Amino acid sequence: MEERKLLSSFLAESQKALPSRRMKDSYIEVLLPLGSQPDLREKYLTVQNTVRFGRILEDLDSLGVLICYTHTKIHSVKMSPLSIVTALVDKIDMCKKSLSPEQDIKFSGHVSWVGNTSMEVKMQMFQAGICKSTHS
Repeated sequence: MEERKLLSSFLAESQKALPSRRMKDSYIEVLLPLGSQPDLREKYLTVQNTVRFGRILEDLDSLGVLICYTHTKIHSVKMSPLSIVTALVDKIDMCKKSLSPEQDIKFSGHVSWVGNTSMEVKMQMFQAGICKSTHS
């Protein structure tokens, strides 16, 4: 608890005290090597040998939080004084009905809008022949 109190001292006094950030400052790309790492692929497969979409949604949720932490990073502190959670997902667009368990998946995203107490993150998922976009 003392550590959290200490971290709160690193919070900005006002919006004007925050450094300006650009969308590219929070941009992240992550590769999920389903095609190239069979051991990892096993964790993403259903009994019908299809990709567990719920697992992909968990990964997208984690990536969204990581993007927010990247956007709000205070470089002088190892641990963030903020607690970030996903409040909602506005939209998910899929260009194809299913994902191939034989091909790697690339996730990318960045903060696209910031308010006083919330952020919007835009993320995309790419797999050969498949595109997906989400907002959270």
